[in-house]
Amino acid sequence: MSTIGHRRLAIGLAVAVVLLLGLSAKLFLDFSMLSIRAEFARDQVELFSQMRDEALESGPEGAADCLRGVIRYYPSGTKQITGSRLDRIVEHVRAEAARAILAHLRAKTGDDLGKDPERWIERYAKK
Repeated sequence: MSTIGHRRLAIGLAVAVVLLLGLSAKLFLDFSMLSIRAEFARDQVELFSQMRDEALESGPEGAADCLRGVIRYYPSGTKQITGSRLDRIVEHVRAEAARAILAHLRAKTGDDLGKDPERWIERYAKK
């Protein structure tokens, strides 16, 4: 192989190494962000479950306070990318917790203020 061929090979290999290092850095950053978002999602799901459990053991005022926490705690798009898989999981758990709390409030109060959590919060939560 000639000197020019060696130079071309060396340049090609150097470019390939730089590209691979760049790709590795991007994959590392992407994985790191995914890990952080997954931990956020785990925390959110755990919190919603705890609030639901607390609400189901509380009277109307306590349940409405828990409902406020479930509804207003980091809405979609704040800790998760809106519409992402993790966001959909978190929002599903949020909606299930809110439904359970609303059913509890209906049973405890005998009222039916509809499906809008804000109406229940306004009526029963601590001011």
